[in-house]
Amino acid sequence: MTENTLKITFQQAESHRQAAHERLQQTETGDTGEVVEQDVRFILNFEEFDDIAQLMRSSNLELIETIVSKKPESIRQLTETVDRDYREVHRNLTELESLGVIEFENNGSSKKPILRGGADNIDFSIRLPQSSDRGEAPGTSA
Repeated sequence: MTENTLKITFQQAESHRQAAHERLQQTETGDTGEVVEQDVRFILNFEEFDDIAQLMRSSNLELIETIVSKKPESIRQLTETVDRDYREVHRNLTELESLGVIEFENNGSSKKPILRGGADNIDFSIRLPQSSDRGEAPGTSA
């Protein structure tokens, strides 16, 4: 069963494409054997370290946590909840929107920040590829 979760991954696009391809093949062939289900509603994959760095800033994580836990009805209410300057919060929300993590619902004359697709929670999965020569992570040396 698909959870109402936004899954954020790093450099895992190929595995997501493969799983989607398998689900599509099963559907096209009418295969009723082992079902390959997507376990989350939305997957957002980042390929660049800069995008992950931007997402993982404490100011952005605080806003994401507050959006999930407090469900503010507007940007202004979010600003009051985190006790930060409106312009700063708006700038951070714009970054999160450009990354695809949040979106806005029109709520009368205000905009309500929500997770992408109205997801209820986030699952972060950041796996770094291993070096093919000695099993070292990129950027490390012996």
